[in-house]
Formats: sequence, structure tokens, C-alpha cells
Amino acid sequence: MKFPTKFPTVIGLFLLLSIVGTIIFVERMVRAPSGASGSHEPVHVHIANISDASFTVSWVTQVAATGTLLVSSPGRSNQIYYDQRDETGKLGKYTTHSITIRDAHPTTDYTMKLMSNGSQYLDDGKPYTVRTPETLPVNANGLEPAYGTIKSMDDQPAEGALVYLTLEGGQELSALTKPSGLWLIPLNQVRTADLTSFLPTLERMEETIIVHFDSEETTATTDTLNDAPVPQMAPGKIYDFRKQQAKTTGNSPLALRPPPPASTPVPTKALPVGGAVLGQTNPRTFSVSLTAPAEGSALPTTLPLVQGTGIPGKFVGLTLGITRPVSGSVKVGQNGIWNFTPPKPLAPGKQSVTISTIDNAGKPVAITHTFTILKSGTQVLGDATPSATLTATPSATPNEEPISTLSGEPVPASGNELPTILLLLLGIGLFAGGAVVVMR
Repeated sequence: MKFPTKFPTVIGLFLLLSIVGTIIFVERMVRAPSGASGSHEPVHVHIANISDASFTVSWVTQVAATGTLLVSSPGRSNQIYYDQRDETGKLGKYTTHSITIRDAHPTTDYTMKLMSNGSQYLDDGKPYTVRTPETLPVNANGLEPAYGTIKSMDDQPAEGALVYLTLEGGQELSALTKPSGLWLIPLNQVRTADLTSFLPTLERMEETIIVHFDSEETTATTDTLNDAPVPQMAPGKIYDFRKQQAKTTGNSPLALRPPPPASTPVPTKALPVGGAVLGQTNPRTFSVSLTAPAEGSALPTTLPLVQGTGIPGKFVGLTLGITRPVSGSVKVGQNGIWNFTPPKPLAPGKQSVTISTIDNAGKPVAITHTFTILKSGTQVLGDATPSATLTATPSATPNEEPISTLSGEPVPASGNELPTILLLLLGIGLFAGGAVVVMR
């Protein structure tokens, strides 16, 4: 029986079309990750908190990524610095990134390369640069800290939001919000915009606040009479808080109001202390507060950060916990801020913290907040992102590019050529076979 000579050609063409479709499918699958690699590119890069001994570099990425910083200065090449949330020894993936260099030297030029998800990023083809200013005497008459809270779109604490604050005529300052959504920025050592001197303080000074979180930008205008605390903010909103303490008319919460003339009396800054209000007759005077944990908050950690403000150089006594209370004390820093973490975990359930100290008048002050420690698994923390681990880094010699210490996913290449080449060769072979059959 004689079979049609055209039949193998039909099979060959069918196989060839199948292979072409397979090639297109494989190419799309292989190249798909590279389409998202651009999302790791740093945007909204800020260099803030510049002093003679430190500065902070922060940026935003569209998708969660690891972030490190390569810093070089005269005599020091490519020192690696990590996000402040990665100081425990693991690299996490975030959409906001904040890295502080704390071992800088006065009047020194620094160049920086941003590392995002293992790839290096520059400033229009050149490293980012910053020059630290000269050392100034300690400013003993600065403003008290500004602080507030940020909530997410679903009214949850906005952990990891980037907050930027600029006093009129002053340098840019920044902070990263805590798990409670709290941010706190010291103002007692703020410099002028050119960093040459401390910013002269007035009774009322305007402040501009910008927040980056959840791909949204929040802006707010406030002043030194309305920044402790700054009212709660949400992503993507525009606020004006200058009228909160200044009793103005008008129904709009965003109504603009220029600062009053110097001859007009302005209300003094007030800060909640316990259930009362502690008035301030001088904005340079520090006040006592308990900023974290917030009253009635629910915390996912058994080792909560306790934080507040006080009189520099004074001690704050703490009693933390209800069932098995833990006591301790901490000295208030020169910036008016104190921090305390319990030496052992607290039990899940209702807990409390009580602080006691003295105010500027030497009178005793006590504040108590109650909060809840959530049981493991009861809080909704979203999809966990696996953390990369730090690996040993060989010592880099001068002018030598160090090996990346990121063990996270490398930035995908533009495609894998091997499957494409093999499939093309197979397709060409089948096509040639079909052509031979036709010739017969």
C-alpha cells in the first residue's frame, strides 16, 4: 500500500507551528521576571539628618526589595551599610528603605551607590554625594521633638513609612515609623539649610512634612505649636494643622491660615501628660510624654518599645507589665528622647506601662498607658516576605568593587537563550525533514 507523500509534510508543518508556539510561550515565561526588575529601582532618594558625624539616605521602591548602601570616602572604599531594620543580621525586603551612617567625620566628602535587590543604582550615572559640615558646639536651647502617627489605608498602623520634616529655613530631617505607626524626630540640633549653623528658633516656626507609604505621598503643613503630637495622618492626604492650637474661624479642616504677626499673642504649646495638660511658656522648654506604646494599642510583639520625651539629663522610672511587672530606668538624651525595651518578653494579654519623672519645674509627673500583647497567630500581618541572610564579605582592597553580600534573588537577565536556541534548532531540523519529503 502506498502512502501519500504529502502526509509527512503536514505533520512537519504541524510540529513546526507547535514549536513556534512553544518558543513564544517559553520566551514569555523566561522573560516575565525581567519586566518587574525595574520596580526595584530606587525613587524619591533623600539625604537627610546631615550632621558632622552622621547622615541618613532613604528611598522608595515599587515592590519589596533588599537595600544596602556602598559608601566611599577618602581613605575608605566601599563600606557596606544596612537598613536600620536589618541590624539583627538578616536582610529584609521592603518598599521603603532608610540607612543611617553613624561613623561619619566632619567636613568630609562621601560618595554612595544604592544597592536595590542586588543591583547597583547611581544618580544619573554618577554616585550620590554628600559633604558633612563642621562640628558645632552642643545646642542646649533647641526645640523639643516633633512626633505623630501614620495609619495605612485600612486604618492600621503604617509600619515603615518614611517621614520627612523641614523647618522653615532649616535642613531636611527624616524618620522611619515604628510598628505602632509612630514617628519621632528630634529638633534640638537642627541646622540651617546650608548646615553652617544651628537654626535660630522662634516662638512659632512653620514645618513641612512629607510621608511616603504604600506608593502614596502625604503632605502636611504644621508649626512648632502643633507638632507634639502632629495629628494622625493617612496616605495620600493633604493636611494643614497650623490652626489646631491657634483658635481660628472657618469650618474647613484644611483652611489655610498665615502665621500671626509677631505682636499678636499666640497660645503656648501644650503636651498631654497623664490626663492633664502641661502648658509650655517657651517652645524651647522640653516636656514629658509617653509616646509608645499608645493608649489602647494592640502590639504583635512581646518585647514592645517604650518611648517618650522628657527633660534632658533626667531619669525616667518605668514599671512595665501587669501580671509580672518589670521595673527599670533610663536617662533622657540631650535631644529630649528616651527609649526602653523590657529585658524579658511580656505575656500575651492586657498589659500596662507607667513612667515617672520630673518636669521642668521639678514637679513629679506620672503617666500610665494600657495596651494589649496579641497572641501569636491572632494578628494579621499580611503575606510574609522571606528574608535573605547576610553572608561573609571578603575585605575589599582600595578601588576594588566588593562582592555583593545580598543572597536574595539576583536581578533577572533579559531572557535565557539556551531553551530558545535548542527549540529553534529542533524546529529547523523538522522543517528540513518536511522539505526533503516534499522533494521526494
